[in-house]
Amino acid sequence: MGSMVNQTCPATGSIPDDDRYQAVQAQLGKPLSESSAVLFEALGDPSWRVRKQAVELVIIARPTLEQLQLLLELLRDDENAGLRSAVAELMIRTGSAAVPLLLTRLHDDDHDLRKQVVDILGQIGGKAVLPGLIEALSDQDINVAASAAEALGTVGYVSSAPVLLQHLEQNRDLFFRYNVLAALAKIGECGPLPPVITELVHHDLLKRPVYACLARIGNDREAVELLLQGVLSSQTGIVQTALIALAQVLKQLEPSEQTAVDIQLQSLLDQGVIEQLSNAFSPGNLLLNEAIITILGKLADPRCADLLLCALLDERLVTQARAALKALGHQAVAAAVTRFAGSSDPAERAVLCSFLGWQGDAGGTATLGTALHDEDSQVRAAAAAAVLRMPDPELHAGLVALLHDPDHVVRDTALNSLRSSDLVSPALIREAAAQLMQEYSPAQRCGAAYLFANLKDAAGLSVLLNDEYPEVREAAARAAGRLGMTEGCSHLITALVDEEPDVRIAAAESLGECGDSSAVQPLKLALSDQDPWVQAAVLRSLVTLAGREVIPQLLACWEQGDEVVQLACLEMAEQFDLPELLQAVSQGLGKREGEVLKGAIYLLSRQNGRLLVPWMQHVICNPDWDVRVAAVRASVVLAEEDRRILLQQALEREDNDLVKEGIRTMLRRE
Repeated sequence: MGSMVNQTCPATGSIPDDDRYQAVQAQLGKPLSESSAVLFEALGDPSWRVRKQAVELVIIARPTLEQLQLLLELLRDDENAGLRSAVAELMIRTGSAAVPLLLTRLHDDDHDLRKQVVDILGQIGGKAVLPGLIEALSDQDINVAASAAEALGTVGYVSSAPVLLQHLEQNRDLFFRYNVLAALAKIGECGPLPPVITELVHHDLLKRPVYACLARIGNDREAVELLLQGVLSSQTGIVQTALIALAQVLKQLEPSEQTAVDIQLQSLLDQGVIEQLSNAFSPGNLLLNEAIITILGKLADPRCADLLLCALLDERLVTQARAALKALGHQAVAAAVTRFAGSSDPAERAVLCSFLGWQGDAGGTATLGTALHDEDSQVRAAAAAAVLRMPDPELHAGLVALLHDPDHVVRDTALNSLRSSDLVSPALIREAAAQLMQEYSPAQRCGAAYLFANLKDAAGLSVLLNDEYPEVREAAARAAGRLGMTEGCSHLITALVDEEPDVRIAAAESLGECGDSSAVQPLKLALSDQDPWVQAAVLRSLVTLAGREVIPQLLACWEQGDEVVQLACLEMAEQFDLPELLQAVSQGLGKREGEVLKGAIYLLSRQNGRLLVPWMQHVICNPDWDVRVAAVRASVVLAEEDRRILLQQALEREDNDLVKEGIRTMLRRE
């Protein structure tokens, strides 16, 4: 076999990788009895790409039991790690069919082979591997036994837990015990703690794996007591592992034990538990920090506030930390105020502002007032957002002052708070709008439009609709849509003839939102606009306001409109019951192309497949590949046999890989 392989696919550097790969690929379709010489040799090739392809082709060829035996013998090669890895992958992918053969090798004299077999069985999984893996726990070679424990954890059957516990007690090898504890943690069967676990928790070298195991199997006060010993340890690594495990066990406790455990935790406050938690806190370690916050929440002591406030700097912890702080009430607010006063970090001051605003406690008012004038823009912006939930008029006046801040983020945040808060007086909002309307900056005057909309102030918006800057007129047009019927409508109709298309688009869209039927006639006139994007916006609003009344206009736009307008027609046909438009779409399908044709295909396939059937042969031959993809997906409208014939014919002439794959996928569904 070796000489033949060396002539075609040698595992040496004398022939380029691509040539060796092609030699392997040439075996595709051959019986394994003919190709095994090349493929088995290629499993040990220096190139990962060659080995991977060899594995694929052996799997495709479906090796017999005898061939699997030959492959299994290749695991004895202790010099070629790539070969062993390829054979292991092959066995794993063969799955349950390989299990009986693998089990026979658990008594082999070669301990390295036994270990590899155990690893493979663990990856295959299933109940059939359990007897062999359980037997391997008693293997004389500790590496094999430890691997068997690890494999049982991977397989994950609860029925193996008692056997693992038995061996954990009997086998005193540290490596073995470590793997058994890890396996029990993976299996995760909660219940009364086995005596061997409570004994091993005192073993210095096994504390961390025992704690990790308790995280999965502990659900009572005994587990909590063992973990609290770890929390008070002088070794940081043990403390951190114990904290993560304790937080998990707290979630698994029976409701009847929750109160007693909370009292037990609080009894540790005078034993330095908060200092332990603070020292263990590790920025960036999400799992650990979540556990610490869980425990701080259980402690519910004001002395926890500082650490919880620190946690606010990690946005992933904000929700959990806020919940724990909320339970502390005014004391948490007082701690935040004190911390803000002593902080030189703008990021910290910003998150403290956000917390004070979220809490909404009057105790934070003075601090937020100070923050509105902070030297750092990040803090001012956070304070502006926080004021949203505060009822204090002086804070609201501070928001108005920030509308003129040199930093645009601060200005925008202040404006959003004024727009969003129900607590700010209308008089103050009117004052702010009047100030902004006089600003030189167009962006500021846009802000005035939003505030006038909040006030339902049509007069203020009418001034801005005549502003010299188009962006201001556009903002005013969009804001006018919020005024509702009559008031908003009258101003927007004028904006339909603005010189800027963006303003006309905004006016058309806002008229649709107003819900005023008096806008229908002006919108019909606006359909003659020269800009297709304006026409599309007008069309959407017309259908929204008038429904079937505007079917003649819809049909005219479909026949004569620009691509943008036609796509809007398709959109309307998707949203509303418009059978006349569907009929028109079907009748004119032959002269459509590009995005319009693709959209029409999808529309008809969803709304009325019968109208698409006569066009299937035409659209599946379209020169655009993405249209052909749409046609393939829409072929579900055909009868099964018609669809199969159409797709097979299309596959024979298709040259685009994406379309081919779509056709094959549809054919596989047959």
